[in-house]
Amino acid sequence: TILASTLSTLCDLLDRQLSTILQGEQELVEFCDVVLKSAYSIMMSKETIKEKTNKSLLVKLLCIVAKSHQQNNQVSHRLTMALPFSEHLAEPIAEIVSTSVETYDNRNLLQDVLVSLSSIEDVGPNLAKNISTFLIKLSELLGSEIIPFIELFKPFQDSTQTIRASTMICYGNCVNSLSTSQELMEEHSEAISSLIETLETYLLDTYQIVRQRCFQALELIHSNDKSLINFKEYRYRWTIFSIRHLEEKSSFVRKAAVSLLKCIIRNHPYTVDDGKLSWTFYWNSYLDCTKMIKQFDNGVTYNVIRKEELDDQELSAVIEDSENQHEVKHIFEFVVGAIPEPDSDISVENLPREVVEIVLKRSFCRDACIFIKLLDKSFEIASTLLNSKIKSDAVSAIEYFVVGDAYDIASAKDGIKQMLHLIWKNGSNEDGNKIVEKLTDAYITMFLTPYEQESQTNKIIYVATSLIKLTYNCSMADLISLEKLIVEIYKGKLVEVVDALWNSFVNSKYVKEKRGAIIVLSMITLADYRVMQRKIEWLLNYGLQTDNINYQVTSFTCIALRRTIPKKIPADYAYPDFKAVIEQLKKILLLNTKDGDWFNLAEEALNTLYEIDPNADESATEVLKLKALEIFSDNEQIENSSKSKTVSLSQLFFLLGHVGLKTIIYLEKCEADFKRKKQDNENKKNEQEMELDMIGGTNEDEFTDAVQNIKEKELLYGPNSILAKFIPILTETITKPKKYKSELLQRQATLCFAKFMCISPRFCESHLGLYLSLMEKSRDSIVRSNLVLGLGDIAVCFTNIIDENRSALYSLLQDRDLTVQRTCLMTVTFLILAGQIKVKGQLSQLAKLLVHEDKSLREMSKLFFQELATKDNAIYNGFIEMLSGLNQHLNEATPSEKPFSIEKFKEVIKFVLPFINKDKQRSQLIKKLNDRLKLCSKEEWMRYAFCIKELIRRDDTGSKKDSDSEK
Repeated sequence: TILASTLSTLCDLLDRQLSTILQGEQELVEFCDVVLKSAYSIMMSKETIKEKTNKSLLVKLLCIVAKSHQQNNQVSHRLTMALPFSEHLAEPIAEIVSTSVETYDNRNLLQDVLVSLSSIEDVGPNLAKNISTFLIKLSELLGSEIIPFIELFKPFQDSTQTIRASTMICYGNCVNSLSTSQELMEEHSEAISSLIETLETYLLDTYQIVRQRCFQALELIHSNDKSLINFKEYRYRWTIFSIRHLEEKSSFVRKAAVSLLKCIIRNHPYTVDDGKLSWTFYWNSYLDCTKMIKQFDNGVTYNVIRKEELDDQELSAVIEDSENQHEVKHIFEFVVGAIPEPDSDISVENLPREVVEIVLKRSFCRDACIFIKLLDKSFEIASTLLNSKIKSDAVSAIEYFVVGDAYDIASAKDGIKQMLHLIWKNGSNEDGNKIVEKLTDAYITMFLTPYEQESQTNKIIYVATSLIKLTYNCSMADLISLEKLIVEIYKGKLVEVVDALWNSFVNSKYVKEKRGAIIVLSMITLADYRVMQRKIEWLLNYGLQTDNINYQVTSFTCIALRRTIPKKIPADYAYPDFKAVIEQLKKILLLNTKDGDWFNLAEEALNTLYEIDPNADESATEVLKLKALEIFSDNEQIENSSKSKTVSLSQLFFLLGHVGLKTIIYLEKCEADFKRKKQDNENKKNEQEMELDMIGGTNEDEFTDAVQNIKEKELLYGPNSILAKFIPILTETITKPKKYKSELLQRQATLCFAKFMCISPRFCESHLGLYLSLMEKSRDSIVRSNLVLGLGDIAVCFTNIIDENRSALYSLLQDRDLTVQRTCLMTVTFLILAGQIKVKGQLSQLAKLLVHEDKSLREMSKLFFQELATKDNAIYNGFIEMLSGLNQHLNEATPSEKPFSIEKFKEVIKFVLPFINKDKQRSQLIKKLNDRLKLCSKEEWMRYAFCIKELIRRDDTGSKKDSDSEK
C-alpha cells in the first residue's frame, strides 16, 4: 500500500546519516518532530494499526528515531500522550518499547516511558486500563530484561487499584522469565524472592481486584512447566493463603483462590502412588518409616530427627504467617506428633545409607501428609461454596472437587456427593444453566469416561458399572438428585449402556449390584419408558419373586414398573399386560414377615398397583380381606401358619391407612381428569351442543360434590366400606397402649389413624381431640414425630379445623426428644412458608431455637427466618409479638424449659433485626419500643434499649441502599 511504502521509505531515510543533509542539531530535531507527528497521527487510526505491515514499520520507525537520532524523550512523550486516548495502542506501544530494548539495545526508552507513566497524577479509569494493558504486555515481551528497571515499577504499586493489580501480573511474568534459566535464577535469586514476597503481601490489599491478580500471578508462577523454582518452601504457604481466602467476601478472589489450589494439586511432587494424594497410603508409609527408625540404635536417631522437626523454621513460618493459626497448627501437630527430647547429639549425616534413605522417605511422607491435611481443610470450606448464591462459586467448587477426585483425595468424596443436589439449580434464559451443565460434565468426566485404549464392550461395561456404583450408600435425597442427573445425561449418551445394566440386573450374584442396576434403569425409564416396557417379564421373574426376596430390589422394581406408563401418554402407546404383575404384587402385600423393610416395599407395591391396575380398588379390597382372614379366622391351619398375629395386625393397619390415602388420591385424579376432558370437549363443541349439555350433561360441581360425598360419608362411614369396618379395632388399639404393648403395632396403628384423619373432615373433626392427646402423651418419640407430620398434612387438607388448635403443633417445638423437635420445626416451617397457617404469637418459640444447643435445629431455624424474610414484611409485623414472647420466657421460664439467658436473647435479636432493612420500618419500631420504655421494669428497659441500639446501628451506605431499594 501507499502508506506502507511511505513508512518504509522514511525508515530507510532515517537509517542514513542525516547530518550530511541537515545542517545543525536543531534542524535534525525539527525533522524528527515532523516524522513523530506523522507517526502519531497514523497510530491513532485503529484500522491502520491493525495491519501487520503498517504496525511493524511504525515500530521500526519510532525505534530508529529514538536510538539513532537520540530522540528518546520525544518518542517517550508521544507514546505517553497516545495512551489516554487510544485503547488499541496499549499493546503496540509495549511492542515498540520491547523492540527498542531487544533489537536496538536502547534501554533508555524503557526507562523514560516508565518514569513518564508513573509521574502522571490524574489517572482516570480509561488511562488506568490502558496503562495496565501496556504493563502486562511489556512484562510478557521483555520478561527478565525488566529486572534492572524493577524499581521503576514500585510507584505503580501505590497507584490506582487497576494499575496496582496489573503490576502484580507483571511481577508474576518477571518471575517466570527468570525461573527458566539456572544462571538467571542464581543471579537474581534475591529479586525472585522479593517479587514473590510482594505478591504474598498484596494478597491482603483492600481492593478485591488486586487480591485476585495476586492469586493469578502466583498461579502463573506455579503452573510454569519450565520453572526451576523449588516450590517446597512456597507450597504450604500458598495453600494456606488460598484456604484463608476461600472464605473472603469477594467471589472473584474466592474463584482465584480455588484456581491456585487446583494448580498446586496438579503440580504436586508426591508421585510415588501414581500421583494420587491418598492419606491412607502416605500416613501408613510414614508410620512404617517411623517404626523402622525407632528400631535403629534404641531410638536415639529417632529422637534427633524429631527434634529437628520441631526446629524446622519452614513449618514454624507457615504456622506463624497463617491468619487461622489455631486451625492450621493442629494439622501439623496431628502429622508431626509430640516430639520427645533427644538423648544424644548424634548427627543424621553420619547414619548408614539405608537409614538415611528411610529418614528421607519418612520426611517425604510427612510432607505429603501435611499437604493432604491442608487440602482436607480446603475441601471442607469448598463444600460450603456449593450452596453459594453466586454461580461462579458453585462452578469453581465443582471444578475443584473434580480435581480432588482425579487425585483420589478422600475428603473430596463428600463434596462430590453434596454437589449432586445442584442439579436442581435453575438457570436464567440469558446464559443458560451453567451450574447444571458444569455438574453433568463433571459427573461424566469422573464416572462415565472410560480409557480410550479399552475396547467398545469394555467401555460400555465400565460406564454401566460406574452408574451402578453411584447408587451405593445413597440417601433417598441423593437418589432423587441422581435420578434427575441421569435423565439429563441419558439424552443420547447412555443408550448403549442399557443392555449392560439389564445384564447386571438379571445375572449379578451381588444384591448391591442388582439393586444399583434396577435403580439406574428406573431412572433412565423417566427419559424413555420403552427401556422398561420391553422387559416387564424380566422384572416379574427377577425383581418380584417372593422366594429369597430382597426387599430393596423388589421396592425399586415396583418403582420401575410404575414408570412403564409415561406421564404424557403418546398417541401410539400400547398398555402392557400387567395381569401377572398384579397377582405378584398381591402376594407381596400378603407376605407375613417380621422384617421392617416390608413396610417400605408394601408402600411401593400399593403405589404401583394403583398406577397399573384399572381395578385397583377391587384388588386392594381383596388384599385387605385376605389379610383380615389371616388374622381373625378360626381356621387352625391359617393360625398355625401365621408367624405373629401382632405383626400381621401391624401390616393390616399399614395397608388400611395407605389404601385409604391412595383411594382419595385416585378420586382427586379422576376429578382432575374429568375437568380436563370436559374442558377439551367444550373447546371443540359448537354453541348448540353446549346448550344441550347444559340441559342434560353432568357439570363440574356435581362431579366434585359426588367425590366429596364419597370422601366424607362413604370411605370411613359407608355400610359397604371395608375401611370403616376396622375403625373400632383401630381406636381400641391406639387408646389402650398398655393392653396392646407392641411398639410396632402402636406405631402402625397411629400412622393409619393419621392417614384416616386426612380422608374425611367429619372423621377428622370428631377424632381431633384423641389425635392431639396421643401426640402430646405418647411415650414413643417416633409415634409423636409421625403424628406431628400427620398434623401438618391435616392442616393442608382441612385448614379451618386445625387453625384453632395450632398451639398444640407449636408445643412440640419444646419436646423432650430432639427428633420430634426437628420434625415439628420442619412441619411448622413448611406450613408457615406455604401459607397454610399464620404465625400468631408463636414467633418467639421459633426464635428461641436460633440459640438451641443442637446445631441442626439452629441451622433449620436460621433457614426458616431467612425464608420468612422474603415474605412481605412478615418479620417486621411479628417482631413486637416475638419480643414480648421472648421477654416472657426470660421473666417466667417454666420448670420444663431450659434457661433462656440475656446473652441468648441478644444473640436472637442480632440475628433477626437485620432482616428488617427498610429505614421507615426501623424508625417505626424504634418509636414503638421507645413508648414501651416508659412502662416497663428495669430488666425489660435494658432489653428494649438493646433492641433500639441494634436498630440504629447502621452506616450511611446501608441507609442509602435501603432508600434506593424502596424507590
